[in-house]
This record gives sequence, C-alpha cells and structure tokens, in this order.
Amino acid sequence: MKEGDTIFLTALPGASQRTKNRIRERGADGFTVERPPQSITAADNRGVNWVMVMSADGKWSGWLPVDEIEVVS
Repeated sequence: MKEGDTIFLTALPGASQRTKNRIRERGADGFTVERPPQSITAADNRGVNWVMVMSADGKWSGWLPVDEIEVVS
C-alpha cells in the first residue's frame, strides 16, 4: 500500500467491530491511501502498524490496523 493508491478492503476473521463497521459503512467504493502503514501514537495502538485511508466519497478519513484488513484489489 502506497500513498495515493486506491484500494478495496475486507476485514480479516477476528477483526474488531470498529474495523468491520468502517469498511462496511465507508468502503463500498474503495479507499485512497493517505499514509502508508506505520506505527502510530494512540491509546489503542496495540503495537501494530496502521494505514491512514480516505473513503472514496471523501467523507471519512481514519486509521485502520493492518493486522485486521486485507487488500482485495
């Protein structure tokens, strides 16, 4: 995943409800990668890399944990 890529995501088995909801609610038309996978400073970081994405409609931007998602195209 590189900055500027348009990607479609699916939640992996065991993904958090938050991740599943964001993909279901915001990802029908895909996401644009705003920042490639990296470690972030957040209370719920869990020590994994996160990717910052923007919904295709431009109405949502946020971080998704890389260990909970799969790029399907």
